[in-house]
Amino acid sequence: MHFREIPFLRLFAPLCAGVIVAEALPRLLIIVCIAAAASLVFMTLRLFKKSYFSDIPFGLTLAIFLFAAGYLLRTEERMRPGDMKETGQLVAVRLSSFPEKGNKSCSLRARVLSITDEDSLYYPHGSMMLWFMTDTIPSGWRPGDSMLLRITPIRVANNGNPCEFNYRRYLEGQGIKYMAFLRAGDIISYCSDGRRTIRERSLIVAHGMIDTFRKAGLRGEELGLVTALTIGDKELLGKEQLTTFSRSGAMHVMAVSGLHVGMISMALSFILFFLRRRARIIRALVIVTALWGFAFITGMSSSVLRATIMFTFLQAGSILNRPASGMNNLLASAFILTALHPAVLFEAGFQLSYLAVAFILLFYHRLYTLVRPKNRLVRHLWQMTAISLVAQAGTLALTIRLFNIFPLLFLLTNIVVIPITFLVIVLALFLIVTSPLPPLSLFIATVLDRIAGVTLTFTGIISSMDHGVIMNIGMSASETIMLTVSIALLLTSLLRVGKITLKPFMLAAMILIACNSVKTMQEARRERVIVYNIRGKELRVKQLGRFLLVPWHDGIIPPEVRKHAATRGLKIMVIEPG
Repeated sequence: MHFREIPFLRLFAPLCAGVIVAEALPRLLIIVCIAAAASLVFMTLRLFKKSYFSDIPFGLTLAIFLFAAGYLLRTEERMRPGDMKETGQLVAVRLSSFPEKGNKSCSLRARVLSITDEDSLYYPHGSMMLWFMTDTIPSGWRPGDSMLLRITPIRVANNGNPCEFNYRRYLEGQGIKYMAFLRAGDIISYCSDGRRTIRERSLIVAHGMIDTFRKAGLRGEELGLVTALTIGDKELLGKEQLTTFSRSGAMHVMAVSGLHVGMISMALSFILFFLRRRARIIRALVIVTALWGFAFITGMSSSVLRATIMFTFLQAGSILNRPASGMNNLLASAFILTALHPAVLFEAGFQLSYLAVAFILLFYHRLYTLVRPKNRLVRHLWQMTAISLVAQAGTLALTIRLFNIFPLLFLLTNIVVIPITFLVIVLALFLIVTSPLPPLSLFIATVLDRIAGVTLTFTGIISSMDHGVIMNIGMSASETIMLTVSIALLLTSLLRVGKITLKPFMLAAMILIACNSVKTMQEARRERVIVYNIRGKELRVKQLGRFLLVPWHDGIIPPEVRKHAATRGLKIMVIEPG
């Protein structure tokens, strides 16, 4: 694949760089505005030259303009949510989600409509994260309903622990800048509005699927698993089951995203095989319509929308009959998503989805053609294995950084679980369609129940195997980038995807080793006291070089400490308190 075949790489790279720089250096706004204006004027003048499109100065200026655009878009997005006074006031909100049950409370998201503070009324932009202080989920609350609350907004902030997940940035990217706690007595009025947006209706339809599954006879863990695999709602699964899937390497199937949308796209392509040549446009339109229908009935979550847009562009490539346009279409969808919502670059789901699909587009075909089994069953198994290998290779470094865990038996798990996931999705959709016919829907529900039970048993066996998972490992951001680049260059050379020797891989590997060495030397010289914020309580830990001296706390090392130690390559030593 030549770089000329992926022009969106030259557009997406500077836009992406601008968003990242805006996050790291927010005080360059004036300089970037000047650069944006100057580049725009220069490009306008160059348009009068006939060969402007192949002009190097024009290309460099366009890159500067896109960089500035990414910077300004991210800055505007961060400043969009309005400020609120952190005092008691009347706040009118519109619910954006169903309540989600926590340990002792329910959380829900709501868009702020208006705020009444003493005698003033104003309409700030943005949403809020509300915590309803009860363990009973209100059954009547639905997206689109309006409420008038007497609450005290609190600015969302991180705990301040080293190497922790940036929760503030995550919520800020979704327009949420404040949160609030409320009880039943804080609700002044409640109104159910019949006029709802497409997104709100989609969430209600997705939630209604759970009731359909329950009416058909699904119960307990099986109901939770089917719900998680079809609409991504993991609320009905316990912590033990989630840990089991994580340790076995199958946690990704519970996030309805590119995997699920890709399964539906491949299945429909297989079913509509007879629509070829000129009829391929009809096939692509049918597939795209089905994908957007699936997105609607699963709640139109961000991950599903990302995947649907991504596969819509891939289908557009097939209509244009450009076999090398898959990567370009992938980058085109990433460009549009980033331009519309710059904070998506920092979301784990976006990074994992696009890395996995990019590696599949680049390396799957070459790896698959290395072995040509004649048996159809063996051929399908090898196909599944090849897809799992290249997808895991692309997401390996990021998975370790995000979750500090690497399941060694992921290949065995995925060979079994991915086909089961596809089967569950198909049967669940059939169950929805046949719900007016109780005998048929009961039969499908029984089959789903058995399949879910087998899946739970299988993942439980895999996760309980000795030495089946590497725990407490981690990487810094630079190590994550360089390991991903190193793996990509190694596969490119070994599979002969491009005319690249092993020298670029060796250079990337040396930079990776250098990043690790610098991190190790930095930590070896440190002597300090680290104050961790553990659920509102302080935990003082002394760092002596690469050792963390952690006071014994109920025999459990807090996950915040483990996360820091794994990311920075530190060793934990338990000491007596005091």
